[in-house]
Formats: sequence, structure tokens, C-alpha cells
Amino acid sequence: MITVRGNSVRLCDGCTRRDALRIGGLSIAGLTLPGLLRADAAAAPVREKACILFFLQGGQSQLDVWDLKPDAPDGIRGPFKPMATNVAGIRITEHLPQLAKMADRYAIIRSMTHASTNHNPGSYRALTAGIPARDVNSLAPSPDDLPHPGSVVSLLKPTKRPVPSFVQLSNSFLGDAPVSMPGQGAGILGARYEPLKVSGDPNAADFSVDELALPADVTLSRFTARRDLLKTVESVFPLMQDSPDVERLDAFYQRAFSMVTSPEARKAFDLSDEPAKLRDRYGRHIHGQRLLLARRLIEAGVRLVTVYWGGPLNAPDDYWDTHKENFPKQKDHLLPPFDQCFSALLEDLHQRGLLDTTLVIAMGEFGRTPKIGQITANAGTDATGRDHWPFCYSLVAAGCGIRGGQVIGASDDEAAYPTERPVTPDDFTATIYHALGVDLGAQIRNQENRPMPITRGEPVRELWGKS
Repeated sequence: MITVRGNSVRLCDGCTRRDALRIGGLSIAGLTLPGLLRADAAAAPVREKACILFFLQGGQSQLDVWDLKPDAPDGIRGPFKPMATNVAGIRITEHLPQLAKMADRYAIIRSMTHASTNHNPGSYRALTAGIPARDVNSLAPSPDDLPHPGSVVSLLKPTKRPVPSFVQLSNSFLGDAPVSMPGQGAGILGARYEPLKVSGDPNAADFSVDELALPADVTLSRFTARRDLLKTVESVFPLMQDSPDVERLDAFYQRAFSMVTSPEARKAFDLSDEPAKLRDRYGRHIHGQRLLLARRLIEAGVRLVTVYWGGPLNAPDDYWDTHKENFPKQKDHLLPPFDQCFSALLEDLHQRGLLDTTLVIAMGEFGRTPKIGQITANAGTDATGRDHWPFCYSLVAAGCGIRGGQVIGASDDEAAYPTERPVTPDDFTATIYHALGVDLGAQIRNQENRPMPITRGEPVRELWGKS
């Protein structure tokens, strides 16, 4: 459902903005595309830079995956052993054997840092660089939130093809159920720049994208008639056309009509085109098939895809929030499918010549405590788990010209705090914009129409071999 925020105001002809939007909504009843849609220009002559952001909700443990400390005392280092990679001097956990063979294709940042210790504020901080109002899991999304980078890209560098600019492969994520996690959407930019949310499981035999389908009782001819009716309504209310809200709504509809009738958009979401062998390589699970779908969307012209890996607390084997059984949970349930699908994505992009123009990121909202059993945010952490730790964590980045086979930043002997090149979420959002060719001096406007910078950070230029 498309919504436009704001108080009800009276238009010049006496019709309220809310009434105007209801008229538009009735004229296309049954159309369920989210309100990110934006008018297109002509097709781009060259492939635009794009991004796949693989978000590991809950927080992947830096100490057990990318920044092991084998010489740390017992109670910190854990049982996992570091494994040599195909790049001399870089070692990662023994439970990522496939990724160890391709370390020359990605860079590791071991000095990510912020101070929000709970999931919702931590995710908001990590994804948008916004400062959360409160450090509590019940922090909910707000119209005043800073936007996800995908929304900024949709505004400033939209796709020129008949596909959405920004896609989210998951439901709206819940941090502290039933509170949705802030930072996933457009925030101050409004509904027009929300992601297209595809909530189904691409691994399911009956997977389909309802957001691109007409309702069962609406034929193409009826759909066209509704579009014509909308045009008639607009001609009857000429003064309404001067309203910015109505202009935005018209843009929604134009892109909606374009996408629903676009073979290119529908084809991008059709995984049946992919060979069974390749689908097996990604892994026949929701995470692997979502990454494969993300690759198809990028290939079709989508600018940014966020793939969320996480879930409710009642599904502990599929969630990176390792308060209990930290080591068996990672070893048996999390790291093997992660190794499989993330290595497959990098390999597939490379073989298709897409890695040069696709930024790939694997990250969570924070890391895990250096000390096993240490409690920082969740009293449910026991002697077998690691709690939340935002003060130092790791992420992996590849593509878009990033020089692989390097480690940026360093942590202390316990992976507790950065000792070299601390990187904040502000710096990392700036890095995403830099990689995608977004002007770092660009501004967006908040709900009061006041200009504000898209970033207050500086790109991590070392990723490209620059100081």
C-alpha cells in the first residue's frame, strides 16, 4: 500500500490531500507494489555500479570468524582454529574453507566500531550511520530516521531500467518482536524510496513475487482500464495535479504500471532460469537462493539489494545472536551455509564479469563479546555464549574495484577495541556511496525540508589501495 506521510491539509479546491490520495488508491484498487517507485529515464548505455548488502542480523562473532586470537587466554579465544587462506598472512576461521580459497577477492575490515549495544539501535547505526535516540531493543522505526543507503541511491542514482532501484529480500525485520527494526527503509525520504520487499522463500517450489503480479480477478485489460480511469480522475481535478504529493503518487503509479507489465522485471525474479547445478552451488536454503536472486536482480539493473539473514529468537539455529551455545551453533548451523552461499556469490559474480561493478558486503550490526559468558546487553547470555559487542567487529567487502587479499584495521589482543584505523558506520556508508558513484557532497531533505548531508564520514579508500 502506498502512503504519503503528513498532516491532512486542504488543497485549493477544498479537497484534502488524504481524499486526493484515496481517489488515486481507489482507481488502482488491488495493486500492491510498495511505494518506492520512481519515474525512469532512457536505458543506460553502460552497466551502473550496484551493491549486494548481506546483513547477518544478530552480529557475527569477530573472534570466531574473521579476527581470531589464538594466543588469547582460555575463555576468550574459543575452540576454533585459524586457517591459512590463499593470501599469505591472512587467516580466518577453519569453518570457512571455501572462502579461505578466495581471500584474494575480498578485503576484511577488522576495526569497525560504534557504541550501540542492542539489536534495533545497533542495526540502525550500522546500516544508516544514524545516531539512535535510545539504546534499547524496543527502538522502533520513525519518519525522522536517516535512510538506508538503498533509499539514498534510489533518490540520487536510480536505475534506468524497468526494475526497482532498491530491493529487500525478506520481510520487515523484527529486532525485539513485534517491533520492526529501524534502518531498513527510507526514513525521512518517504514512501517513494522504500525498498520493494520480497518476503517469500526463493527455495520454495511455489516461490513467486506477489508484488509484481496482478490480482487474480484483474486482467491486463482491466488493469489498463484502471490506468485510464486514473487519468480521467486527474483531468477532473486539475488543481490537484499541482500538489507535490499527487505528483509523487503519479510517479508511483507510472513505475507500478511499468513494472507489472515489464517482462524484464518479471524475468529478473524467475529463478527457474538458473541451472540446477548453480542453485546447488549456492545452497538449497533460503539464504543461498536469496543471494542467487540478488545476483539476478543486480544483473537486471537493480542498484542495491539487501539480503537479511536472521530471524526471530524462537528460531535460534538460524540466527547470529549467539547468547547460548555460541560455538556449536556457529560450527553446525551458521558457518557452513554462510561459507557455501557467500563464496558462491563471489565466484558467480566474478565468472559473469559482474564483480567489477558490484559492491558486495557481509556484515552484522555488531560483533560478540571477547569474553565467553560476558554480559553486556542480554541477561540471557550464559557461560556458553557471547553477548553483543559493538566496540570492535569485522566485515568483508569485495567488488567495484576493491583490492582483495588485504586486511584493513586491527584490534587489540582480545578483539575488543580497534588499535589501528577505526572505521565507523559513517565511514562505511560513505564507502558505499563512493563505490556506487554517488556524490559525497549531495544533500537530502528531512521532514521539515531542511537540507542535510548524505554522510558525515569518509570512504575507506584503502579498500582501493589508496591512502
